[in-house]
Amino acid sequence: MGDQDVCRQLLPRAIFGINGKVENGVRQHPVTGSIIFALGNKIGIADYKKNTQEFVAGHTNTISCLDLSKSGKYMASGQINHMGFRGYVIIWDYDQRKEIARHDLHKVSVQAICFTAQDRCVVSIGGVDDGSVIVFDMEAFSPICQTPASRAISGNALTVRPLHNNPYFFVTAGDRHLRLWSILREEKKLYVQDVLMASKTRVFYCARINKTDEFAYLGTGTGDIVKIVLNCCDRDHVSKQGSTSCILGAFGTHNPRKPTGRDCNRYVNGVRALYVLEGGRLLIGAGNGDIELVEERTDVPLINFRDYPGPTWPYLRTLKKTHVSGRISSFVRSKTDMFYICTDTNEIYGLNIKTWVLKLLRTCHTKSVYCITFPKNYSGVFATSGKECIRIWSSGRKQELLRIMVYNFNCACVRFTHDGTSIVSVWNDGIIRAFTPITGRLIYAIPNAHNKGCSALAVASSGRLIVTGGIEGQVRVWKIDPYRQDLVGVLKDHSGPITSLDINYLDTEVISACTDGSCVIWDIKRMTRKQVVTANTQFMSASYFPTGVQVITCGSDGRIIYWMVYNGALIRELTASKKSSVNCLAINETGDYFITVGSDLQVKLWDYNSGAVVGIGSEHASSVISCAYSPCMTMFVTGSTDGSLIIWDVPRDFWGRPNPPDVTKYSLPKTSSKTRMSDVPSRVNSGTNLKTPKGENIDGLLKATPKDDLCCVECPPCAKKDTKGVDPYAECGIVPDVRKC
Repeated sequence: MGDQDVCRQLLPRAIFGINGKVENGVRQHPVTGSIIFALGNKIGIADYKKNTQEFVAGHTNTISCLDLSKSGKYMASGQINHMGFRGYVIIWDYDQRKEIARHDLHKVSVQAICFTAQDRCVVSIGGVDDGSVIVFDMEAFSPICQTPASRAISGNALTVRPLHNNPYFFVTAGDRHLRLWSILREEKKLYVQDVLMASKTRVFYCARINKTDEFAYLGTGTGDIVKIVLNCCDRDHVSKQGSTSCILGAFGTHNPRKPTGRDCNRYVNGVRALYVLEGGRLLIGAGNGDIELVEERTDVPLINFRDYPGPTWPYLRTLKKTHVSGRISSFVRSKTDMFYICTDTNEIYGLNIKTWVLKLLRTCHTKSVYCITFPKNYSGVFATSGKECIRIWSSGRKQELLRIMVYNFNCACVRFTHDGTSIVSVWNDGIIRAFTPITGRLIYAIPNAHNKGCSALAVASSGRLIVTGGIEGQVRVWKIDPYRQDLVGVLKDHSGPITSLDINYLDTEVISACTDGSCVIWDIKRMTRKQVVTANTQFMSASYFPTGVQVITCGSDGRIIYWMVYNGALIRELTASKKSSVNCLAINETGDYFITVGSDLQVKLWDYNSGAVVGIGSEHASSVISCAYSPCMTMFVTGSTDGSLIIWDVPRDFWGRPNPPDVTKYSLPKTSSKTRMSDVPSRVNSGTNLKTPKGENIDGLLKATPKDDLCCVECPPCAKKDTKGVDPYAECGIVPDVRKC
């Protein structure tokens, strides 16, 4: 083996991933400008200028909260754990990327965390099962006090916010909960004072304090902004003697077109993010994706609203407004006029508040990535399938190019036709959908393809034959013509969901892997079963060797098995993992190397002939369930359950042989006459002798998509109408001709 005896560390070329559901879970380093975010059980540090990313690992479960100190020296993070287990709080050194302290005093989960001013303390609040406030001293590197966060008559604390100038004060807010705290470090205890709300009851989702620590602004679930005066004093009395922290009012935006009493607008789905700007302006993010720049009205004194008929006063004036997809979860100020906006759909936008230009910067899947595929002999783009969408990515630009949306359904598998003219996909609603590769237009849809939903897909090299697998265990073969799609045959042998399908290079056989512990090799020309291989496992993936003489499978027992095609004999067994399952595998074009991914978060590169691991990558933060090898064999892509995608570089020594083995090639006989064969009309026009249309092809997607741009297309409904005489394509609004697609 020589150099291949040493197992190398696989390096990622690009990482697409972020957990946008963590409230205030995106931070920017004040010195380096790197973006810090949570992804699964790891903390990601991304430098967008150098286009590099790295991860810090240490948590045992999903990170629920994250904060960065003002100096940029430390990071703090908390996690959510299973019921009955402790939730860890970890303090990190940013420069060394190492853990320096941790405690497990919270039960089950940590709701929110923050650094106080001057990096003196770390304040964390527990979740529903804990309900306590814990102060961690950064000088002694140990917790100094713990106390219940709320009273018995109020709800749980949801967020915590420190003051800018005093390192011993912080504010907690939540469900009917708003309190001002002071830390007595020497006495190791906390003083607390409830903020007077004047009979107003709110659920607070976010809080911000102005630079002078005089006022605090809180976003509520009812869609208004609550402004309070803090009146902070010394640590012993919390607030000034003879005064207390109290509410000034609950504010909404003013609508001048409506009469008094009905001129107050609230934000839909509550106010989820806030940022206090200079001059009393506020940047507000709502639960429905609305972003507004507002300011307090100066034409009407605040005291005039005491007799206003509603509980929310129209005291805010809207200056600018825009909209993004998803709920706003974080505002990060990158520059004076530049903000990063993170949403729960795992997208990061850039907003210039001066020119009010919104730009989509980073995207990734919101849920699991079920399938990854490359076009035939083209490594410039690849497609992924997930919740409600199919996404086309550029491997060179490292960005998303096209998104095809089908709401409320999940795409189980996606494939490109070999000529690159269409994208074929199967969905859990039992419908097969095909789209154009540039505009994402629906070409055809086959409803009721499987009774309980589709789960696997394979496309023949001709593009006129596709094979699908269903959750009910059936394998169905379809013939695709320009004007119609017909069911050729139904293959029944499995008793569980089909997990994967693969067609050999001759388009004569297909292998189906199933969770019932069997893999069946079918003859799709005669519609019969050829071989059955069984093992004590749930097969997750099966793939043909490029020459079609062997198949390789992986399953839930962590084993990789080689099988002979002609008699179904077992050739070799490899143990990829002793504790977890192997979820997917992919072989390169020459068959020299293959990759496996599993629930142990590891990505492994194997030598096919020797059965040795030659490379390992461990950048994923959750179970890896999909992978695909690029046709150029210099990279591969993996996807995980948290929606992240990683493009890995293959070491040059493991690219495979430069001259792959020759395979049988078929060519049409040459005619003796000067007339071309394509000009000779056929007796029966079945659609297979049509010329390749000068329409959309996947190799033109990069040229058709501008840099840093994204095309999002919504798929029309595919339900058939019973009305006779109505154009069946009128509902989709497309031209039912493949030649024009």
